[in-house]
Amino acid sequence: MPSTTAQRSMRRRPFGVRLYLALAFAAVAMITAGLAYLLVSDTGEQAADDDLEQIAIGRTVSLADELGSRPRTAAAATLAGITEEGYSAWVFDARGRLKTAEVNGEVALAEVPGGRRAVSSSLIGSRYVAEIPGGATIVAVPIFRDGRIAGAILGRSVRSPEVQQAIEELRGDRLTALGVALAVAVLISFLIASAITSRVKRLADSAARISEGELEEPLDGTGGRDEITDLGRALERMRGALRLTFSALREERDRLSAILEALTDAVMVVGPDGEVRFSNASAHDLITPEGHAIEPLIPWLRRAQRRSVVEHDAMRVGDRVYTLNARRLPAEEAVLAVVRDRTEELRREVAEREFVSNAAHELRNPIAGISGAIEVLRAGAKDDPDAREHFLVRLSDDAERITRLTESLLTLARMEAVGEGGSEALDVALVVEEATEAVAVPEGIEVDVEVGGDLAAQGDRALLRQVLMGLLTNAFKNTPAPGTVTVRGRRGQGDRVRIEVADTGTGIAPEELDRIFERFYRGSGSLEQEGFGLGLSIARRMVDVMGGELGVDSVEGRGSTFWIDLREAQPATTPVA
Repeated sequence: MPSTTAQRSMRRRPFGVRLYLALAFAAVAMITAGLAYLLVSDTGEQAADDDLEQIAIGRTVSLADELGSRPRTAAAATLAGITEEGYSAWVFDARGRLKTAEVNGEVALAEVPGGRRAVSSSLIGSRYVAEIPGGATIVAVPIFRDGRIAGAILGRSVRSPEVQQAIEELRGDRLTALGVALAVAVLISFLIASAITSRVKRLADSAARISEGELEEPLDGTGGRDEITDLGRALERMRGALRLTFSALREERDRLSAILEALTDAVMVVGPDGEVRFSNASAHDLITPEGHAIEPLIPWLRRAQRRSVVEHDAMRVGDRVYTLNARRLPAEEAVLAVVRDRTEELRREVAEREFVSNAAHELRNPIAGISGAIEVLRAGAKDDPDAREHFLVRLSDDAERITRLTESLLTLARMEAVGEGGSEALDVALVVEEATEAVAVPEGIEVDVEVGGDLAAQGDRALLRQVLMGLLTNAFKNTPAPGTVTVRGRRGQGDRVRIEVADTGTGIAPEELDRIFERFYRGSGSLEQEGFGLGLSIARRMVDVMGGELGVDSVEGRGSTFWIDLREAQPATTPVA
């Protein structure tokens, strides 16, 4: 299909070079034909005149010879015998006196210009031939008798009407031939021009496709040995070079695009009016539906336009905190902005500071208790059985608390180092039963288990049991008596198995739902709550290792439902783990 540019060119120039070439060829043909016509016409008429002259000379010479062999008195009779149309003759004696009638062949001697001069020339022995007005030829030759000039004869010859008509007809035929030749020349000119321009047009269409980026299709018109073929081959070599260059650029662009899309930092190129010319996926929240940068960015982008470089470490946009680095791009009259969302990073920093504070608090109390108990025992309490037992119990509780904190940190580190591992088919009902039996149920709390006996999932038995134990522990902790904790197992959407731990407890505030799975986050009033803010973070990582998903639905004051989605496994004929 011809390119759009080529189609527009065709609409603008219905003929173009083809018309110019055809007109040029036709003009050359017309000039050549005209010159040929003039040359042939002049040559033909000149040849006719030359023939007429030779005939006139021959006729006059013959008459002179005849008169020289006859008596002088026979001149008039001899001339009277001339019957050829268009020829007249007069005879003169040696003194130039006219010896025949003034009028011969309906032509008077007085009507023959230069006749006397011609006779005078011939009486001295010369032959006189000349063209006179009216298309006639005069010839004067001497008459010899006995080897001496006895007089002269003057002949006048013109074309006969038949000859003149034949010449006119020949001239008309030449005009007809000229017209036919011109028509054929114009036709051939258009055909040659069309043949040339069609090849040029194919090359132009191919060049237009190249300009529009269509580089896979080879060019037409590269066969032959003329200059147009050389042009086509040059364009074909250019197409090949461009295709290789564009392929390399495309690969580089795709690689750069993949890198930019993989970045968590937002990358944007913003014009002077705030329109976003380029952005990666991470910049979605920083662009308005109209395609402009959000309002808080505009002042900083304008400042970068003036100062070349602008940096901001804590730019607030709503409840998010961003780092901005903007640089002016002079060549594009735009600004390159790299924006990093530091909200989660800052939250982690806050959580880690809280964790350090919590860990220090958790460790300070048991360590202080251990130190105090040791001092009391050393002071003599070790000799009192009741006091000794009391302080030993306190030492054991404090040591166990320190151990639990250490184990939580070690478990989190191990789970961070493990990728998604192998899994096996496990009996969900069996794992739920083991988890519910392993956790002590507080007084006033009722536990309901609703799991089908044929429900199987892909996972790790030990990890799933530990996750369920942690969820049950949290549910018991946050459900005041009387209350109910329900464990359900059912088939979810697609090929998933869903396990739920639902309670009728206090629920979770909406603003904390997105943060409860963060490491070290303990929720509101965390210093008064037992634990280290690591349990749910570890649980989610364990579920990730099994290739599943852990989430929560909660209504504050009405309870929470933690759910686990795992891949479904086909139940085996023999019991699974």
